[in-house]
Amino acid sequence: MYDHLVGEVVEKHASRAVLRVAGVGYELRVSLTTAAALHPGHTQQLFTILHVVDGMPSLLGFATAGERDLARRLLATSGVGPTLALSLLSFHTPPELVATIRRGDVPALKRVKGVGQKTAERLCLELRDVLDKLDIGNVAKDAVLVPQQPADDAIAALVTLGYSEKEARDKVEKVRPRVPDGSTEQLVKAVLQL
Repeated sequence: MYDHLVGEVVEKHASRAVLRVAGVGYELRVSLTTAAALHPGHTQQLFTILHVVDGMPSLLGFATAGERDLARRLLATSGVGPTLALSLLSFHTPPELVATIRRGDVPALKRVKGVGQKTAERLCLELRDVLDKLDIGNVAKDAVLVPQQPADDAIAALVTLGYSEKEARDKVEKVRPRVPDGSTEQLVKAVLQL
């Protein structure tokens, strides 16, 4: 229904953003890769997927058309919903995820919370050949995410990715000594690697 939105980035967190388009604020769920590419106060374009489950719509936003196309392929895989797709795209950049699936690296996929053996194998089996047709393009790998409250934003991102608030808070506190001045993205990645 929506291909893309162009507007001012009003709000940015590790797992969600608000884009103001023609006076309307659209809340989008985003991956860490996309969040890192967003700059509050600037006009930017986000490619979108409208995902509806049980009558509840959610709008997913992506920095590039390639990342969105990859997310569509992930969502077409049985057992993969928006939360899991965004978790995969947060743990791995799109080019890394494509390479991981092409190699059939099941253990690397299983490191993402919510991905079990069967889901990882299914992703490798169903997507290996399909991914050659995608143009992932250049995703902003080096963009830096600098939130005002990294720990709180990391906790919110982890809750969005399926952790309970207590579990997310405990895990963030556990990894903070390893990345004391870490950004939200660094904290979330550290937790996902536990």
